[in-house]
Parts: sequence; C-alpha cells; structure tokens
Amino acid sequence: MTPPTRLLRFSGVVVIALPLGSLAARAADPVPPISAASSGTASVAGSDAAVTLDPFEVSTGADKSYGALNSNSITAFKTELDQLPVSADVFDQAFIKDTGLNTVEQTLQLYSAGAGSYSSQPDTSAANSQTLDRNASGSLSLRGLQAPSMMINGFFPAGGSGITGAGITSNFNIDKIEVINGPQALLYGVSGAGGVVNVTTKQAQLGKPAATTLSYQIDQYGHKQAQVDYGVGTDKFAVRVAAIDQTIGGRRVEIGGPMQGAYVQVAFKPFANTTVRATVDDESFNRINANSGTMAFTALSTANDARNGQLLHYLIATNQLSAAANGGASGGGALTQLNWDNVDALAGEYSGEYRSHHQYLMSVDTRWNSWLSSQVSAGYRRDTDIKVGNSGPTFDAPNVAANPTGTFAMAYQSSAESELWEPSRQKVVRASLLADNSFLGGKIHSQTIVGADSTRTDAAVISEYYVQADASFNPVLLASSVNNGYQIMPTLYWGVPNGPVQQPYFNPLSSTVTYNGVNYVRAVTNGTVPANISPSNQEGLSGTGTGDFRHTADIESGVYAANFSTFFDGKLTTLAGFRTGKVFDRSIVEAAAPNPPSIMSETQAKFTAFNAGINGQVKGNLRAYVEVSDNFDPPGVAAVDPYGAPMKVAHGFGEEVGLKETVPAWNLSGSLAVYHANSKNEELAFTSTIARDINPSGLNGVYNAGTNLINVNRDTQGVQLTVTAAPGNWRFRLSAADVKATIGSNVSYAQLYNDQFYASSAGNVTFKDGTPVYVAATYNAKNAVIAAAQSSAPAGYVPLTIAMMNTPTSSYYANPLAVSSAITGTSSVASVLKVVDPVHGPILTGALGLPISALQIAPNATSLPPGTITITKSGDAVSGFPRYSMNFIGVYTFSDSFLKGLKLGASTTVGWETSQYYYYPGGVSAVNSNRIMLYEPTETLITGIFGYEHRFKRVDFSTQLNINNLFNHYHVLLLPSYVNGWAGPNNATFDQQPRSFVWTTTLGF
Repeated sequence: MTPPTRLLRFSGVVVIALPLGSLAARAADPVPPISAASSGTASVAGSDAAVTLDPFEVSTGADKSYGALNSNSITAFKTELDQLPVSADVFDQAFIKDTGLNTVEQTLQLYSAGAGSYSSQPDTSAANSQTLDRNASGSLSLRGLQAPSMMINGFFPAGGSGITGAGITSNFNIDKIEVINGPQALLYGVSGAGGVVNVTTKQAQLGKPAATTLSYQIDQYGHKQAQVDYGVGTDKFAVRVAAIDQTIGGRRVEIGGPMQGAYVQVAFKPFANTTVRATVDDESFNRINANSGTMAFTALSTANDARNGQLLHYLIATNQLSAAANGGASGGGALTQLNWDNVDALAGEYSGEYRSHHQYLMSVDTRWNSWLSSQVSAGYRRDTDIKVGNSGPTFDAPNVAANPTGTFAMAYQSSAESELWEPSRQKVVRASLLADNSFLGGKIHSQTIVGADSTRTDAAVISEYYVQADASFNPVLLASSVNNGYQIMPTLYWGVPNGPVQQPYFNPLSSTVTYNGVNYVRAVTNGTVPANISPSNQEGLSGTGTGDFRHTADIESGVYAANFSTFFDGKLTTLAGFRTGKVFDRSIVEAAAPNPPSIMSETQAKFTAFNAGINGQVKGNLRAYVEVSDNFDPPGVAAVDPYGAPMKVAHGFGEEVGLKETVPAWNLSGSLAVYHANSKNEELAFTSTIARDINPSGLNGVYNAGTNLINVNRDTQGVQLTVTAAPGNWRFRLSAADVKATIGSNVSYAQLYNDQFYASSAGNVTFKDGTPVYVAATYNAKNAVIAAAQSSAPAGYVPLTIAMMNTPTSSYYANPLAVSSAITGTSSVASVLKVVDPVHGPILTGALGLPISALQIAPNATSLPPGTITITKSGDAVSGFPRYSMNFIGVYTFSDSFLKGLKLGASTTVGWETSQYYYYPGGVSAVNSNRIMLYEPTETLITGIFGYEHRFKRVDFSTQLNINNLFNHYHVLLLPSYVNGWAGPNNATFDQQPRSFVWTTTLGF
C-alpha cells in the first residue's frame, strides 16, 4: 500500500515528502494513469494546477510562504532536504518579492547569515561596495571561504563574478536561490569549501493553465523597471517567457545604467516517457562604473595645494572641498562642484562596463522502465565584457600645467582610453542515469545516480586603443618600435566645473572617431606576430606593444555517483557519493619586454572527492544529522603568485552536525548547524601595490609576470541557524550565524630587483660590450645617448655614473620608488637606460628576479626596502564578512475586515565585527611591517514593507512600498591606505545607503 503524500517544512524550504518507492511506478513506459494520491501528480498547496513530478524535474512551490517544495541541488534528482544530512539556505519567490531586491548578490549578502564578499583588491572593494548600491567586482564568500561557483539549475556553472555584470546577477528569470553549505563536490566539483550557490530559473510547467504577471517598479531616484512573466502548459507542451527592461542604479547619479533581458524556456513531450527542455537567456547591461577607489585630486604641487594626491572621497568626508585642512595651502581652488552623489561619475561613459550575455541550455529526461531514468544536458554560453577607461582618469585643478581647459578638468591618458575586451565562451555537457529501487518490501528505498560531465571555458583579455588613422580610417604606421608603430590618441581633457559630463566627446564604443580634426580607429597595438611564435612566446608578441593580449583555456571533467537511501519509512536516511575528475588550465600571458614577450602557465590536476552523511529521527519531527565532505577548487586562469609560480589546487574538507525540526501546526521549520571546514591552498588576493613592491615593474620587466595572488590555508568554524514559519496570515524567516574564519599560513616573499644595467667596477654605466655610456651634462630628450671612449666623447657629454643616479639634484637622478627602490619608469635616466645601440648592444641586462641585494643604486632614503615582505600570518582574521550576523523578516497579510489585503512587515539585518582588510599602519618598511585589520562599525539595516493586494474578478492586483534603511542610520567610513596606513592616500565610503524607497506594482491574470 502506498503511504499518503505528506507536506513538510524545514530550513526555509517546503517539500512534498513523497514515498520514494512510488518513483518506480512513475518510471514505467507507457505510464499508466495514476491518481493524485499515488504521487504521479501531487496537488501543491497554493498552486492552480497539479505538477508532474519526474525524478529530474526542477519544481517550485507556492508563493505564500518563504519555502520551496524540494531541491535538486544536492543529487540532481528531487530530494527532501529535511531528510538529507546537509544544511541549506533557500530563497523563493515570496521572499524575493517581499524584499524588493533585484539581484542574487544583494539577496545573499543581506539575508544569508555568514555570507560576505571576496575581492581581488580588498581596499578598493571596500571603497566601492556599499550595501544596496553595490558596484564592486568581487565574488561571494560563504562561511568566510571563497564561493567561486554559482550554478544554474544545478548544471551550468555561472562562475562567481556575476552573470548580468561584474558582481551582479539579475533575478528577473529566477524562481529560487539555494545556498548549499559546506564542501559540495558531488555535482559541482569546482566549489568553495564554504558552500555553493545554485539558482533555479523559471520553469516551463506541463499541464499548467496560462498565467501572466506584469510588474513595474520605481525608486526614489527615478530608476524604473518593467517585467513580464508568462507561462502556459498542456500535457505535451509548455512555455515560460520572462523579460525585463530596467535601469540599475542607486543614490549615486549615473552610476549604473540600462539593463535588458529576455528569457524563454520551452518544454515538450515527444513521447510519453520523454521530456525535452530548451532554454535561451539573453541579457545586456551597460553601466558607468565608480572610480572612488582611485580618483585623486591633482594640483600643481603639494606645496601649492596640500590636497594634491588625496582621494576625492576623503576630501568630501573630511570637509576639505573649500580648502585644505588646518589652513594648508589650497592653490587649486574650491571644489564646489563635488558632492557624495556625483563624485563617482566624473568620468561619465569613459569609465564603464558593457556586458552582453547569451546562454543556451537543453536537456532530455527519459524514463526507460520502472526503475531506470536518464538525463542528458548540454549548454553553451557566450559573453562579451567590454571595459572602458579601466585604469581610471585623474581630476586636475585649473593650475595644472598640462590642463588646457582653464577650469577643473578630467584627464584621460592613452592607457585609460583603452577598451579592455574580455570575450569568453563556455561549453558544458552532462549525462546521468538514475536507478530507483526498493528492498525488503519497501522498508528500504534506494536512489542511485551515476553520471559524467565536462566543462570547457575559453576566454581572452585584449586591449584596443584609438590610434591615428588616414582619411579612410586605416591605421597610420610609423617606422618605430614603440607601440609597434601605432600612434595612440593623446590625453583627453574636458572641463567639469559644474560636475560630471556623461559623454564629453564621442561614444567610447565607436570603432572610428575624429578628434581635433584627426581620424582615429580602434586597434590592437599588442597583437600576434606569427613569426615570433615560439615555446617562450606563445602569443607571438613583439615585446614593444602595449596593453593586454592573452588567452586562457580551462577544462574540467569528472564522473560522479551518489546514493540516497531511506530506511524504516524515512526514520533513517543516508547519503553517500563521490566524484573523481581532472582539471586543465592554460594561460598565455603577456610579460613586459624584453624577456620574454609572452609566457605560458599550465595547471593540471586530478582529484577525488566525497560526501557522506546520515540523518535520523530523534523524536517526533526532530531529526539529527552528521556529514563529512570534501572538494577541490582549481585556480583561476592566469593565476600566478608574486614570483609567477602557478596557483595550486585548493582542497576543502568539512564536518557538520545539526538538528532539523518541523512544527506542522505553525508551518514552522528550522535547522541548527555546527560546522568546521578547512581549505588548503585557497587563492587569496592582496593589493597589487605590495605585489609590485615584491616584484617591481622594473626597466627589464616583471619577473615571470607575477601577480598579487597567493595560496593560503583557511580554517572556519561556527554555528548557523535558519528558521521559517507561516502561522495563519504571518510569514517569518530568521537567519543567524557566528563565523570564525582565520588564516593558517605564514606567507612572505623576498623582494626582487628588475632594473639591472651594465656597469663597470668604477661605477660607470656601460653598454653590453663594456663601452661607457655618455650623456649630455643636463638631460634633454633630444640629445642622443652616445657610446664612446673617453678620448672621443663630444664636448658637453659626460659619462653616466651611478653616483649621478644617486644625486637628487642631478637631471639623471633615479628617484627610486618607496619600498621597492625601483628606478622610476618616467625618470630621465630610465629613458637613457632603455637605449639599445646597434653596435654596442643594450644598457639594460634584461635580467629579472635578482635578489634585492643586487640593487645597484642607493635605495630610497625615506622608505628603505624591508628585504622580505609579509603578506599573511597564521591566525590572521579573514576579511570580507561579519563575525556575527542576524537577519529577520516578518510579513502579515490581513484577510478579513475592512483591512483585507493590507500587507505590513519589516526586515532587519545586523552585522557585527565586519572585517574589511588588513593595512600597514606604519607603511611597508624595513623597520615595521605590522598589520591591523580594519573593521566596520555595527551595521543595522531596517526595511519597512507596506503593501496591498486584491483580486478583481480574474485579475490579481498588488502594490508594495519597501522603505530601505527606515530610520536613516548609516556611517561614513574613513579608510586608511592598505600600504601606508593613515599616512594616506586615505579613502572614504558609506557603509549603507541613506533612507530610500522602492515601489512595485504587479498585475497577475
């Protein structure tokens, strides 16, 4: 006899607890008529029609509570999360609608306790990331560890940087967001030890009557959003269509921009036992980026204006717009055109991101007989991400000599005018078999899945510059090795005396432009030269170009198996599985000239990971579980440490124990998890400034193209609580976490010297063959560098000596940089040292990676090289998330009296001890390199929810007002320099936005 269907709620998820033995009955072909009581179909509370439940179908539930029916995210087939030995955080449509949020990242960072952010530049991210106005490019972290993977429908890896834009994934086409906690490698393989995020897109449902939802949203800043969601299904065919037209933005004027998206899923049954689904998702997002992390005030000099070189945010926060603090010189003038709302938009469209996303998915589910089902899926994605002005502009005072406008102006140098083009494509295939069996008269039920998948990602980073062209817009090439003969457009200046100018000249995406009467065309100035291709120069670069030209390939494949078994009518369940696979990463990265122009980095690794756990009934609806699991996370493409050594494959291992409880009378469910996880060789980024203090961009280049990444061990432990309830007309959700995450590695690097030149024992600079280098007594760029013996040197020329390079009053002073003591690349002597004589050879040796003890000039006297620079110490706190966090949302809907349809609610999010980044209070020096963690003050965000809903015949009308930061509580935070502490340049930012509202109106029919 088949037990009846029962409805359970737990951990923010509502599930239909089907008798698993009935799955076999549904698997027969042809499928016999089955009544609702036997689970061929199941009537879902709050839905308008029965939902067909096949083993692989991703289904969503009623929108009257904060629960979802079930999850495919752990095993690929539907499972009841309260019976699994895994904890999860689930956000359904009801939750998304009540909060009024538009992105996955906002939802998780505000309402998934223990979540945070991870950035490649923690200090810059701290300046750009503002709650409810996020503009950073970092990815999510879970439980203090990286979460590099976001999956789509449990199958397609969306990556960790956002689908719609950098750090932004629109939820217009999403039904459900799930955070699966802990190392999870059964399906995903590549995921962080803290957990993985899976989003379920809107599903075409067979057998569902036509339904349409139209919504329109506006905020107090005038940003608008229109959405349509339509679905209809017969027994054989179903379609789901969603579209959005939106302007993404917040308090900061012009930061953000238009976003459009269209989503279609079609499902049909060509045979009684087969369901085919095809999905298309197209999105585009053009936005202006904030430059708050890099935008500084440039005056004639610090003596002329004490604010020179200070970041604009810091000047606003410290009331230095009218004049410098403490009566300092203010020769640059009053910055009356700047305020908190417009300062980040000064560059206008010349600092932006233009993203297009195209994704195609197809799956075929087949039930072969009473116990065997299969699923075959394939996907393809093509993204193009274009970034304009990626290196940032400068804000110049009227008295800056190079500023031709006579007023405050933006200055865009040639490198900033470049267009960084990042195309990528991804191909994914997966095949799996599901066996469904019962034993001992149904007392034991077993579901086993085996499968294989493969993902290949190809990407490129290519710089394009505007270069001078002829009348037909063909590039004009000179007989010069500089920039491969291209003439790059000169620095652009435009006045901003009254604030930002959105498009001062031409459209920055135009392929051809005319500026000051001269034609320019976009060109790749650092492209491939076929004759140069060799094992040490994979790209075939000339070594004299500028900008990025690199390609990467990443291939991940594996086989997996999982078994979920229930014993004694569900009183005891077990989950066991493993995944074995391999990864291959190849990165071809350009390196500074002359040795070599491009290099190749490869990472190959094999891994085997597992999940194992048990879940059992303690008493009544109280269940306990224990789980152990691990996973592997290969490094990102082009990922190398400061010395150029490839990043290692990370390995995460975690243990978790917990309790799960349901109280049907209140529709209440909850889970309490106590966990520990360790991630070895996790990738960690630190500021690139310190990376260049270790491995400078010297006159000979950068040793092995080293970056600002390191491998560290991280350890996290904590407690996580999730409770949902829907008693009567109420719905509640509570989430809280205590996360202690620390670094377990001491990582330091000895400094390198990359400026070596030929010199005699007497201290004279020479060419390679030993011939002395003669220069004019006073440097003049028009005077030639001469190779000659002393007796034949022309009048007025003197030998270039190391002593001259060490003398500040000499025009050949090396002006060594602080900390690294590298020769300043823009100094006069740098131009001399780069000369190559056709007979006597170069002056520079081309040597890279020499110890700092090989330094040939006197070090920077005010900031001596420390010799070894410490990056992390064992016991360091992990940055980017709150140590303690709690969020709560509650909504009440009146169902009787004259208040019927009125909806009142509120949400509260609190974060304590939110870590931002470590900084060196006394600077990186030979004397003191201690670091201090910067913490945010306690952050509390309260949002009021006010709405009304009513049904007019066949039309459902609802309107809702969300007032974010209801009590207008926020801080302006001062941010010290990562490298120099409070000596600056310092920054400032908001920890959250001032009070604002979002108003949404919806029609459903």
